[in-house]
Amino acid sequence: MYKKKDVVLTGFALFAMLFGAGNLIFPPVVGFINGNNWVVSSVGFILTGAGFPLLAIIAAAVAGKDLDSFATRVSPLFSKIFNIALILSIGPLLALPRTGATAFEMLVPQNIENFQMYKFVFLTIFFAVTILFSLKSSKVVDRVGAILTPILLLVLAIIIFKGVFSPLGEPKIMEAATPFKYGFLNGYQTMDTLAAIVFSEIILKSIRKGRNLDAAEEFSFLIKVSFIAIGGLTIVYGGLVYIGGTATGVLVQGIGSTELLSTIVALLLGKIGKIVLGICVAGACLTTAIGLTATVGDYFSGLLKIAYEKIVILTVIISFIFASFGVDVIVKLAVPVLVFIYPISIALIFLNFMKNIIKNDNVYVGTVIGTGIVSAYEAMQVMGINIELFNTIYSKLPLESFGLSWVLPGILGGIIFSFFKKY
Repeated sequence: MYKKKDVVLTGFALFAMLFGAGNLIFPPVVGFINGNNWVVSSVGFILTGAGFPLLAIIAAAVAGKDLDSFATRVSPLFSKIFNIALILSIGPLLALPRTGATAFEMLVPQNIENFQMYKFVFLTIFFAVTILFSLKSSKVVDRVGAILTPILLLVLAIIIFKGVFSPLGEPKIMEAATPFKYGFLNGYQTMDTLAAIVFSEIILKSIRKGRNLDAAEEFSFLIKVSFIAIGGLTIVYGGLVYIGGTATGVLVQGIGSTELLSTIVALLLGKIGKIVLGICVAGACLTTAIGLTATVGDYFSGLLKIAYEKIVILTVIISFIFASFGVDVIVKLAVPVLVFIYPISIALIFLNFMKNIIKNDNVYVGTVIGTGIVSAYEAMQVMGINIELFNTIYSKLPLESFGLSWVLPGILGGIIFSFFKKY
């Protein structure tokens, strides 16, 4: 059996693992864009930013003991491709460069003279330290994270408390046509569902370490731990979305995501609060970057049979290049990728929950194909590619206004392919 203390400590550790400092910048934007519709938009954001990560952790545990188990029933080849896409998304193409860019933009005002020079110097140091600690295992990173995470949470608690009980203003009436969809799709940017799938193996190992638990106890432990972590994310996200909504009558629309957060914190806590938050976010971004780099290095060194050190160095170089574009550019680049990969990931989560009911693997294949066709077209739309015939069909799909247009095609694909013989 396990102790309640173990559940609480592991729950907070999981929260810290999922709560990348970059996630701070998205909830205020959702509230800021939707104003008086902040409640509806926050529900959409929390669903993808917290709800699906919870389901992903549990589904990954149900699927099997390693990452390959999650999508292998579609096909072993698809599983490898899917896993590579996940690792690249939370690694050098999106999440990893965003850590460096977020750390810099939270610390350095964008109107400062020689901004680009400071950015180059900062990112060089940031990723040099990332390489150093990724190549050499050290408890220093864990200790820094153990100190910074509680401080960051304390600062966040103060921000949310002050923002709720002494708001910047009343949420402005905004003409938002689809606030739920906006929040739902922006929740993709947290990438926590993708991270939860990748980190599930680490979470399970942490639960099993030093404990003699049977399957039922292990699952119970996992559920309780996950609810603590996701509950924490829900409170933080909800609070920050509301605070973003209260800023609609104070700040001008069109402000950048990191600048919005910095400005809100400065208004609530003054310059000192802004500086403290910036330091905590930068430190948390650094520890996150080191963990993500090590994850990418471990995965691809095993897959490609290339030295871990070479993978780490290449990962950091690519991340440095993308980080130099800035947070807002990285976010824009991420949208089509996440719009495509997230629905497939969510479909696989629900398929894994039904793994014992679904006997024919072709159901997995059909569901992924149906979901993938729609999500691929949505990704094309984000990139400005529109085909009139497809637009007409797409507009007729149910749940489109909720960002869930892929659900019915996914279900139909699974049903149709269930009639194919299993090979």
